[in-house]
Amino acid sequence: MFIILKQTGYSHRSNFLFTAVLAFFMVLSSSLARAAVEDAIDRPAEVSRLGPYSVLLSAARAGESIIAVGERGFILLSDDNAKTWKQLPSPVSSTLTGVAFSNEKVGYAIGHGGTVLGTKDGGKNWALLVNGLTLVEALLTDALLKKDEEAAETARFLLDDGPDKPFLDLLLLSSEHIVVVGAYGLAFESKDAGKTWHSWMSRIDNPFGLHLYSIRKQGNRILIAGEQGFVALSNDNGDSFETIETPYEGSFFTAQLPDANQIVLAGLRGNTLVSEDNGANWKQLINPIPATITASLIDSDGQLLFANQAGLLLRLKNSTLIPVNQKPLPPLTSILEKSDGDVLALSINGAMSLDSGSSK
Repeated sequence: MFIILKQTGYSHRSNFLFTAVLAFFMVLSSSLARAAVEDAIDRPAEVSRLGPYSVLLSAARAGESIIAVGERGFILLSDDNAKTWKQLPSPVSSTLTGVAFSNEKVGYAIGHGGTVLGTKDGGKNWALLVNGLTLVEALLTDALLKKDEEAAETARFLLDDGPDKPFLDLLLLSSEHIVVVGAYGLAFESKDAGKTWHSWMSRIDNPFGLHLYSIRKQGNRILIAGEQGFVALSNDNGDSFETIETPYEGSFFTAQLPDANQIVLAGLRGNTLVSEDNGANWKQLINPIPATITASLIDSDGQLLFANQAGLLLRLKNSTLIPVNQKPLPPLTSILEKSDGDVLALSINGAMSLDSGSSK
């Protein structure tokens, strides 16, 4: 997952480098930036030996392989459990922010410019399914056919504003059913592997267009978390959403649904909240490291792990986040459990493997 730091009052000097790097990828509004994005979503990624050492933002397992994505449209594959990497062809040179696989063959990647890529061969070859321009044109056509003036107005605004807005997270409900969320409240789904798209934005009460950073599913529940404390929960597989109040108004960059009633949120300045009753009540988890949490996962033992800007992997034990690695790594962007139980940590300087800190 990739973060847009739009939260006001953010001034931790220790996070200056990370913020500066992320700022390079923030949504830009100038006409020059718009032209650059339009060029990047039409131009294949350049081949570079620096791919494994670049800003990597998401990784997923595809059978025995691992696929990682990041800046400049880089797509990397490892067939030896992340010991070595090779760059794969990518149809875009815009930053890719997320990747997920529904099985060992079928996967999707998302990124800047409203791009969605698809693969049917385990990540070896990727096709551009949609970008911000073609997506909004399709949404406008659909809205006009349905005589939905509200949806048409939204589509016109997005069309006029340009295809520069990034998708920031994705959820796969099946090998053909994709949900993507992103900057300025963007939320769309495709039920036919990316051929056609429909908006979820009317289902989510987000009138200020807050960024949506994380989407998770457990059973019939779908949770969306985002900027300025925004949280929305669906109990009917995404047909409708209820806005959930939390005691923290800062941004949540990652979320998890460990069991049927539990919600875990984490984000700005290390704030981590847990609810045991679907968001009715909350408690703050103890985190001794006041650095922004950027990613999380539930490992194969059912335990929660977090990654932060300070380059630390954190494991939840007895309501406290405990650092796993004593020596800080570069600022971390994403984490993935590998087949051997260790953790693949992605950073602004590439990928590295860590002991997960499991008691087993």
